[in-house]
Amino acid sequence: MQYFLKSVVIALHNIRANPLHTFLSTLGIIIGVASLVAILALGDGLEQTGREQLANTTSLNIITVSSNAYKTVDDIRVRVENRPEISTEHAFEAEEVFHQKAFIELTDRRTTQIQKDDSVSAVYLQGIMHQTKEFVNDSLRHGRFISAQDVKDEKRVAVVSNIITEKLGLKTDEAIGESFTLKGEDFEIVGIFDVKENDLPFVYIPISVYRSQESSFPTLTLKALLAEEIPAIEKEIEEWLDEEFEQGSDAFSVTSNRARVEQFSRGILLFKLIMGAITGISVLVGGIGVMNVLLISVTERTKEIGIRKATGAKKKDIILQFMSESITISLVGSSLGWLLGIIGVTIFVPIVNNMSGAGFSAAVRIETAFLIFILATVIGVVFGTYPAWRASQLDPIDAIRHE
Repeated sequence: MQYFLKSVVIALHNIRANPLHTFLSTLGIIIGVASLVAILALGDGLEQTGREQLANTTSLNIITVSSNAYKTVDDIRVRVENRPEISTEHAFEAEEVFHQKAFIELTDRRTTQIQKDDSVSAVYLQGIMHQTKEFVNDSLRHGRFISAQDVKDEKRVAVVSNIITEKLGLKTDEAIGESFTLKGEDFEIVGIFDVKENDLPFVYIPISVYRSQESSFPTLTLKALLAEEIPAIEKEIEEWLDEEFEQGSDAFSVTSNRARVEQFSRGILLFKLIMGAITGISVLVGGIGVMNVLLISVTERTKEIGIRKATGAKKKDIILQFMSESITISLVGSSLGWLLGIIGVTIFVPIVNNMSGAGFSAAVRIETAFLIFILATVIGVVFGTYPAWRASQLDPIDAIRHE
């Protein structure tokens, strides 16, 4: 180890002795590594931005569980008899099982009419549980959402949008406590949320009340706290279904957007691999430059090598010295390339955002730094092997006589 460090010191001394020559010879590595760093940082940033946009539009953490209305027999779809139904009790049991990994919601939806005095309004009626606020982006303006106790006690309460209050002839700021009629039953308004003018008119009521009014097969929805846990949660859901229902998990469909995320990630990986292969050409040229530096060094130091061998240095000592120099030069060139790549990305990203308004950002991961370190070492070993071998094969007497 001490000898290796001494070889590194000698390599740094040779770099300082011929800085311009070494810089020009390692320019290929500098440019190649800078390009590779930029490609990886931009690719990681693109993946991160894409995931965020997908998360905002497709609910990547959502897993849905619904009973199958049809099954396939002899390649023919037939309706399922005794179709399993997920009850409110099942939903509360699922909440106890998965509360540390996901939020739970049991929901179903239909269109209907509600009435207050002479005002009648067509609405989208949705039965919900108490964790709906974790699934929707609606901003609660007044009052509260449906509570767990509302669901358990089957209370006739409702949360409506500001559009509904206006259609019913109520003042939005004064609608809390007012009531409307749905299928002959009075519902008290306990919450009001804001929606845009073109949004659908939604009315939320407890899922237990919803199901008491009309037979339904609600969907159990889970929102995973961590997206990477979705595969494990899906497996646990299937095991839970096997325990809770006689028909087992085969009678249900468990779906998520994981496949879409994986497809997107594969596309980004393909982009990074292709662009990385292209920039690898520059790295290859840089490796040839390192070989050129070492071959010149062997020529200039032939007499020194002869003296060292004459005084007892073995072939492996000469090889270790030149391999150390090769790796050191590669690491120095890669470090400069890393710095240049980071500077380039820092300048490039704001320009892209200014032109596109995409809110794009680069992402530099620790894996990238580790990859560059490995790449520099490989370049040093591969392109330093021949010069080191050539130096070790010099005859001591001929080398000492060399001028």
